[in-house]
Amino acid sequence: MNETKAMGREIRKITLSIMLLVCGLSLPVFESFQSITLGIVIGAMCGLLGYGMIERMCSNIELYENAKGKGYSSYVKRYALYTLIFAFSVYKGINIFALLVGMLCHKAAIVVYAVLHRKEVD
Repeated sequence: MNETKAMGREIRKITLSIMLLVCGLSLPVFESFQSITLGIVIGAMCGLLGYGMIERMCSNIELYENAKGKGYSSYVKRYALYTLIFAFSVYKGINIFALLVGMLCHKAAIVVYAVLHRKEVD
């Protein structure tokens, strides 16, 4: 397994761990179990889905003649997907702040990974 796949796998594990921790902490605090907990889960999964899209795009970027255009179109598609998922979730009654917290669980996982694997500069 190459280094990029190992990094992706570890970031996914950290994301799921943080998501479970935040969901567990939200249970006694918030009364609306479904809206908050489901929002956190959907937000974290949305973050993981976007991360997978970034990984696939980056692994194939050198194959494209117009890499800048491909990168931009991938960016637009990813954010359109986020918008659709969030809009549908809010339409179904999921708390928007819980969705954002779930997305932040993934962002926090990337920071945790970076801190755990940083290399000291001499």
